[in-house]
Amino acid sequence: MDAGAFVQENKRWLAGVGIGLLAWWIASGVIGALYTTRGVAKSARDFGALTAAYDNAALAAARNESEQLQQERERLTQALAFVVADRYARWDGPADTHLFLTGRDLRQAIQDAASVRDVVVDDASITWDVATGEEQIRRRLFGLDVLDQIQQRLFAAHDRCLREDEDAAGLSQILSLKLEPDRSRNRGRPRGRRRGRAVDLGDLLVEQKVSLQFQADEMTITWFLEGCRQPGRTLVVDRWQVLKPARPGEPCTVKATLAGISFLQAESSDA
Repeated sequence: MDAGAFVQENKRWLAGVGIGLLAWWIASGVIGALYTTRGVAKSARDFGALTAAYDNAALAAARNESEQLQQERERLTQALAFVVADRYARWDGPADTHLFLTGRDLRQAIQDAASVRDVVVDDASITWDVATGEEQIRRRLFGLDVLDQIQQRLFAAHDRCLREDEDAAGLSQILSLKLEPDRSRNRGRPRGRRRGRAVDLGDLLVEQKVSLQFQADEMTITWFLEGCRQPGRTLVVDRWQVLKPARPGEPCTVKATLAGISFLQAESSDA
């Protein structure tokens, strides 16, 4: 397949990836601006000092801008957030037992889904690190939920492709599904901004990334990419690469990293 032809045929979907990345970049800026503005307001103990420095028109404009930033943050949060499903967020009994059973069931679900569709997948290609401690286990379960959604939407794209064209190749092989190690910056320390410290996105969100490689035809790739965006369960495209096949008629290879983002609730503090 010619790479240029692929781009021309799928411009709308590729543009969607670009828009998603742009939205995420804008979201980071908006969140940073919002919390920086809040930090300035909080650090001014004496409201009279503010009214002395700014006239009523300037204060009204500042309040209006703050409200607009808050609305934009809420809109972007709704568009980008990944809300963890109950089966991954709540459990009874030991956390490590729940993690083990959940991971085992997920592996089996992927193998079963691949088997009925004649999709090649090696159990050793589905990987994640061992987690210890309840907080780390909770984050790992969040990551497994992201991985679960990726595999479900990948197989759904395959099914949709074959419904539209029964002779289509669809998804042929899953080369890897890897939950990336948890590098959350706010792990192990209390949340909340401190006076004089720059905004840290680790205080505002938790992110879990999954790297994957798979082989499929162009239409399945298109449907999968389209399916990444779902209200409250969005998979943000962090990296996306499509490699053309060595020979015409063979499947394309996709190398990608997708992320689930959980936004944390702001904590008020006078510290």
